[in-house]
Amino acid sequence: MLETAGRLRGTDLHQSAADGRVLRDVVHRPAGVKVPRGNYYLCDNGYGNVEGFLTPYRGVRYHLKEWDRGNGGPQSPHELFNLRHASARNVIERTFGLLKTRWGILRSSSYYPIRVQNQIIVACCLLHNFVRMEMPDDPLEGELSDEVDMPVDHGIEVVSTLDAIPQWTSWRDALAIDMYTEWTRRR
Repeated sequence: MLETAGRLRGTDLHQSAADGRVLRDVVHRPAGVKVPRGNYYLCDNGYGNVEGFLTPYRGVRYHLKEWDRGNGGPQSPHELFNLRHASARNVIERTFGLLKTRWGILRSSSYYPIRVQNQIIVACCLLHNFVRMEMPDDPLEGELSDEVDMPVDHGIEVVSTLDAIPQWTSWRDALAIDMYTEWTRRR
């Protein structure tokens, strides 16, 4: 569903509108996606940069292949933000690829009810983590970093609207500037 696990797609307006409608529908369903305030999904530009769904800057180098062409390092906060966004999404893509490689049930469409599909995915993730604990030199792992355990809190406030708000864009801009300032200081 979200591009954190999907294929990289173009940014044409038709696709963007379709993705936005699907996301809006999923967020507003009673048992749909719930994003706790202060958390976010990394998304491609098929989605709007709205609270809870962090997209890269449009019109700025993004895809990792664009950085391999000898064009030098990031020249602005927006470029560094996009580079780190793309790098994080790449790790997520590789992680889902690893899960699909390890667990064949994740490789094709499922005809189980959604509730059962969710349980299958969670079971595969739990088994994957068990394998990682018991097999330190897992040949499938490559160089994936450790996952972060997210606490479950059912009394938390969640994002309830997908309207573009200036505070979210300002937060992304401040994040990009902070990243760039830290990066240039360490160079």
